[in-house]
Amino acid sequence: MSSSASPAPSRRKTLLSLGVLALLTGIVVFIFREHWAEISEALSRLTLGQGLLALAVGLSYPLLEGVSSWLIVHSRLSHFPLRQGIDNAWMGTFGNVVGLGAGSMPFQTWYLHRRGLDVGPGVGLMTLQYVFHKTAVLLYATVLLLAGRPWMAAHSDGVLRYLPGAYAVVAGVIVGLIALCALPVVQRLARWLLHFLPDTGRWAERRESWLKQLDALSAESRHLLADKPRCAAILGVHLVKLFLLFCLPWMGLRFMGLDTGLAFWQVQLLTSLTFFVSNALPNVAGMGSVETAFLLVYSSFLPDASSMSLLMFYRLASYYAVFAASAVGFALAQRRLNRG
Repeated sequence: MSSSASPAPSRRKTLLSLGVLALLTGIVVFIFREHWAEISEALSRLTLGQGLLALAVGLSYPLLEGVSSWLIVHSRLSHFPLRQGIDNAWMGTFGNVVGLGAGSMPFQTWYLHRRGLDVGPGVGLMTLQYVFHKTAVLLYATVLLLAGRPWMAAHSDGVLRYLPGAYAVVAGVIVGLIALCALPVVQRLARWLLHFLPDTGRWAERRESWLKQLDALSAESRHLLADKPRCAAILGVHLVKLFLLFCLPWMGLRFMGLDTGLAFWQVQLLTSLTFFVSNALPNVAGMGSVETAFLLVYSSFLPDASSMSLLMFYRLASYYAVFAASAVGFALAQRRLNRG
């Protein structure tokens, strides 16, 4: 398959997306302006060691994404090393932001294509990566919610109203993608629908490309899902990734002196619900939905200034620092690609 089928990320689009990210950040700062003094004072309580620890925990998320990527792609390319799996994760993280929430798959597919994996199988494997991620999010939130629902209902029943919508979205995505990957009847239906596209021009080219990718998705899914130990390992990595991410608010509460008596697993529950509910809300470049869900969930337990301070701590460690690291990782991965 030619490289033109998997184009390199556009510098112009990247700069445009970074401009949108800066604009969105400015909007967040504007919304928080009335509490900016309290937020700055809370963040100033962090010691250097605490800040570095929070950044390390935040960076564990893309690194574990890299481990999962390596486990998935290694099932197809035996020569695919862990370092390239981590490079692929940086591609996904950077692409998600600069692609305004839609760039992760193209960036990763382009990288895997440069590493010798055709676009169709690359799309198939990265689709399965997304399925494993969504499955882990659903399982983690469900297990904690089953254990802590009485406590949650007694203290913050408002957020529970959003859970049916979140379950519908997340479960719908998982079931839909698994059906497309593994059920022949769904694959035949998809192929039948694609034949309604126009027969001329770029639509004909797109239809042919999508049909090939659908075949590759089916083949890669059967191959990977048949390897049960590998699937269990991939899901386990995603669960550990979420556990560490959800440790950040608990660390922020204690580092900034905002402790409200919440136990460790209660904070895990609240943050998992934040992450889960955010899947049912719109976002741009990974922003908007998480901030809205976070304030919705934590507003029953913290005053406005404290919840905004904790949100800022959480996003600095889990989003901005990770994006900055991904920009470096993206550049280094491109350099290694150019060296061959």
